[in-house]
Amino acid sequence: MSLEMERRIAKLENEMMDLREELNELKAKQVANTNSLSARKSMIEQSSSITAQSLKPNSKSDPTSNSKPNLKPDPEPKTMLAPEKKVQPQRSLEERIMWALPKLFMVVLVMGVLWGLKLVSDYGYLSNGVKIILAYGLSLVFVAMAYVLERRKVGSPAITISLYGGAFIVGILTTAASAILYEIIGLTMALVIAVIYIGYGIAISYLKKNEVLTVFVAFTSLLLPYLLEYMNFSAVIILIYVIVLFAMLQLVIHQHKQKLALYIATFFSVLAVSIVAFMNIDNRAIMAIGLIAVLVIYYMSWCRLFNTETKWKHIHVGLQFSLGAFSLLLMNLIIWPIEYGEALLLVLVILFAALAGYGYKQKWQEAFDSAVTLAFITLCNTLLVMSLPEKVDHLLFPFIAFAGVMMSLRLRASLMKVVGSLLFAITLTISFMIHEPTPFFSIDHASLLMPGIYLLIIYVYARRPKETLTTFEKFTKDLYVIDILAVIVAGYFLAYIGKLDAAYFVSASNIPHMMCMALALLFAGSLLVPTKYIGRALTPVLTAFFLLFTLSIEVIPYNMQGVEWLNIVTRIVYLAVIVAIIADLLMKGRIYQIYKERMEKLLDPIVSAGVVLTMIAVWGLIFQLSYNSILDWKLSIAFSSITLFLTASIALWLSSVRNLRTLRLTGFIILVFAFIKLIFFDLSALDLLIRAALFITIGGIGMLLSGRLLKK
Repeated sequence: MSLEMERRIAKLENEMMDLREELNELKAKQVANTNSLSARKSMIEQSSSITAQSLKPNSKSDPTSNSKPNLKPDPEPKTMLAPEKKVQPQRSLEERIMWALPKLFMVVLVMGVLWGLKLVSDYGYLSNGVKIILAYGLSLVFVAMAYVLERRKVGSPAITISLYGGAFIVGILTTAASAILYEIIGLTMALVIAVIYIGYGIAISYLKKNEVLTVFVAFTSLLLPYLLEYMNFSAVIILIYVIVLFAMLQLVIHQHKQKLALYIATFFSVLAVSIVAFMNIDNRAIMAIGLIAVLVIYYMSWCRLFNTETKWKHIHVGLQFSLGAFSLLLMNLIIWPIEYGEALLLVLVILFAALAGYGYKQKWQEAFDSAVTLAFITLCNTLLVMSLPEKVDHLLFPFIAFAGVMMSLRLRASLMKVVGSLLFAITLTISFMIHEPTPFFSIDHASLLMPGIYLLIIYVYARRPKETLTTFEKFTKDLYVIDILAVIVAGYFLAYIGKLDAAYFVSASNIPHMMCMALALLFAGSLLVPTKYIGRALTPVLTAFFLLFTLSIEVIPYNMQGVEWLNIVTRIVYLAVIVAIIADLLMKGRIYQIYKERMEKLLDPIVSAGVVLTMIAVWGLIFQLSYNSILDWKLSIAFSSITLFLTASIALWLSSVRNLRTLRLTGFIILVFAFIKLIFFDLSALDLLIRAALFITIGGIGMLLSGRLLKK
């Protein structure tokens, strides 16, 4: 072989080595893309075989010749289509029920057998020892039956799993009964047997890949700490047992992606640590550290199992947030008697911050938001534990509840919305009941005002447009939840004004006129804003209350005990609002344009009702002035009659201009009532001077009206 040929072969070998290194790197980076890697590998093998063939010496040529080998170009690689992924068929509801029935019946069977053994023992046929032996034998029989059915492939896998689970149930219950109820075996021996059964349960869960079995094993195994507490074991040993058991369960959970088992095991682990902590006051600090350790394991597992592509990601984030908030609540109860307990809360803040940092690194927006909120709430909770100025916690409690509601809205997590809204409602109600706006510049006043601002922010954020609605959001929309929230915001604002009224203007036993004026202005403002901004329920509710307050405040005169001007101003405000609404509708202004479709049919009756309310409001103002001795009673009678004739004249004139039949009929009715009052009451009640002035005025009004109507 020539020197040049050897150089070519060496060069090709180096290129092959480089290609192999690149291939290994691609395998490490793109494990999921197996099809493209296999295609590339086939290309490399094909090119290497062609190269090897081209490097073989030609039999017809001189082996010592220096001619170049005939190298053929590599053929273009064929694009290989990735095989379609086989979609696992989803089980129907009937199949799920049929799969769950063996487990249910197994529990029923076990309970029946245990009760049967107790009944036999009560009649004296079997001693307690024999009964315990039979129960353990039943547990072993269940294991043997499951093993035989599985080896012979007889029956459904659901049956075998139920038998394995039934053996675990019987073993754990029998151990607890033999140690605590009957005291047949020693406590240490019972602990050893219980640990063996727990190891058996974890092993079966790992091998059988059944999440229901894992959940039941976790639930039953985490009941053992209460047995250990009964056995007077050290609290530290019980804590170590819970942490080790929870960590061992993660092997099963990670291997088979059992997310539901993770949440349930975490809940009962946190609960077990907390209950043991409440039973051991001297070891609260160690228990708090153990609770943090359980949370560390939980969040590590959660991050490994979290998948942003699943459609249930909002539920997983909501459960993550809920368990974090629940753990924070239990942490507060644990560290309550501990000095410098805020240091443990700061460790919890660091844990949530680390979770937020990992979520930010992985670009998990929902997980990042949830963790940041937990960190922020925990930080606020830490401030509450510290020695802060008096009543600062009154500001922090509503703010923490508000932060939870805002996070649930951002994540669109249904469970978080329900729980957070309930907590915020309770906090808001308590805050409103215990705080007063006195003195004006105080924490009490701020604690009363801030929840209303939080409500407004929640409403504005909740009604933001969304491209698609979840099932829960569609349900809440059908129930007018967002619309009702607008009513709640307005109601809290009016109640706040009412407290200001009672504190600074009138006593609580009198009418809150500032709140009444606020209601009138809020009602007028709601008419000027489109429905899409204020919801469908706010304007009707404010309308009903506005009419109620108009009839209750404007009609009957009453004594205001030294603040007569407030009563008069309230009446004038209501009168101005009614007149402004009528003018807007007749001039086809903003209110008319917003409700144009309805106004085309309801303009006539609405204007007629408005004219009558205006007349009633003017009458109420006149008689209130007379009641307060600001206006002579004879002049009040004259002004009331002038009001009737003036109202009838305006009604008839507007009806002729706008062609409103109901308003015309209303004008005639008022005119008839005015003449009746003028003839049968005013003639006898008024003196000659006022009577003459009254008749001249009414006659002038009537002549002017007649001229206008005849001209029309």
